[in-house]
Amino acid sequence: MYRIILLFLALFSLGCSTGRIATTANTKPNETIVFGKLTLDSSRPLASEKIVLHFNERLWGKHTVWLDESGYFYMKLPLGNHFLSLLEYRDNIGFYKNLPPNYISVNLTEPEKVYYIGDIYLTWTPVELADMRQNKGVVGAIAEAEKRGEYVPASVESSQQTVNFFKQKFIGNQKEIVTELVTIE
Repeated sequence: MYRIILLFLALFSLGCSTGRIATTANTKPNETIVFGKLTLDSSRPLASEKIVLHFNERLWGKHTVWLDESGYFYMKLPLGNHFLSLLEYRDNIGFYKNLPPNYISVNLTEPEKVYYIGDIYLTWTPVELADMRQNKGVVGAIAEAEKRGEYVPASVESSQQTVNFFKQKFIGNQKEIVTELVTIE
């Protein structure tokens, strides 16, 4: 029984992670670091730290990151092609916006580099009932993950301010920072 409780606590603590990195060291040979900033153009005020980005899939949250209070994100991703698949706004209700596969994507090829993928601007106001999960629990999550997703107005820019933020946050970073802005279909 003791082992089951320890296992449950370990899994629970892993599930509550922000996905943000604490250092740029210790990446595996098949992964790299990405960073950027997300801004939602919304008709209501939003707290950036309640926004979660999902890459590549919507169900398991394998590659997710919570924005910090200023809208910045910094995380590890495996090498290869990645796309933004889901936006979440986790206030008391919880809103979700599935995005189409490869609508907002980036290709990461170098493990020893840090990728600045841009300042991403999306227009979405998480207030519609349609942006809430209609079914709860595992069945609801699976049903929502199967939806194709909707295009939202999007743009990307390069900002030296975001690069400077990253350099200040990770002063000990020894890896080269390269700019590889996301592509928007």
